Amino acid sequence: MTTTVADPAAKRGGTARPTKRARPHPGLVVAVTVLGALLLAALLAPWVAPYDPLAQDLVNRNGGLSAAHLLGTDQFGRDVLSRLIWGGRNAFGGVLIAVGVTLVVGVTWGTVAGFWPRFTGTALMRLADIMIAFPTMVLAVAITGSLGPGLTTSMVAIGLVLAPNTAQLTRSGVLALRERQFVQSARLSGVPAPIVLVRHVLPLALRPVVVQLTIYTGLAFVIQGVLSFLGLGVAKPTPSWGSDLSDAYSQILSAPLQIIAPGVLLGVVVLCVYRIGDALRDRMSSGAVRTERTEDDVIVA
Repeated sequence: MTTTVADPAAKRGGTARPTKRARPHPGLVVAVTVLGALLLAALLAPWVAPYDPLAQDLVNRNGGLSAAHLLGTDQFGRDVLSRLIWGGRNAFGGVLIAVGVTLVVGVTWGTVAGFWPRFTGTALMRLADIMIAFPTMVLAVAITGSLGPGLTTSMVAIGLVLAPNTAQLTRSGVLALRERQFVQSARLSGVPAPIVLVRHVLPLALRPVVVQLTIYTGLAFVIQGVLSFLGLGVAKPTPSWGSDLSDAYSQILSAPLQIIAPGVLLGVVVLCVYRIGDALRDRMSSGAVRTERTEDDVIVA
């Protein structure tokens, strides 16, 4: 028995032509550029920010846009632009913690539940259902309140809240793969279960999880801002987009323009993350289609 792969171009009587790589969508380029610029500004905050984010100038409180202060000053005379640049450090660093906790806890949770689905998997999934039944924000506030306010505790709370959904998606992928022939062959050959999971199951099962994590990244930015707005995130006067939004909201009658900068910045970041997630989802979907077409072209003779 021999196996040959039929060239689709040969079937049509033509010659195979090299496929051109599609150009990235302009929206994706803009999203990556904006996120990259904001992340770079946050990392270089000591050199990029024009003022000390904690320096107060009570004479120039609630100042408008000017050459000295491009985004104005807040109720304590602090430069708004400098605080937003420094606040990016807490925003990106906090979201990294939240996504890391979600990935580690959720993937481990779902992998165990999917590879051993009877008693252990059933118990773990019932726990996930209980956590998902609670509203996301309410559960995040409850966990943060029990652990204590702060950047790390609030981000760990966000990661734990998002972990059950990641566990469910991971479990579905592991369940679908554990009965495949290559996984069964590895297990019958005496390969230990951890090695089977790491080398054969997880690389395929985690593809949809990667796309879901981009959605959770945007959601983590929003929840982090809400927790800081409520005083459960970064402690004041440390720069934070959520706490700056809270300070601007308290001055909305006397200085209504202050609320625009942190609100727009947070919205732009979330939109950019979602745009990158959409592109990643489309890329993986097209890759799956190409894989199926390649398998269909295999002819056994």
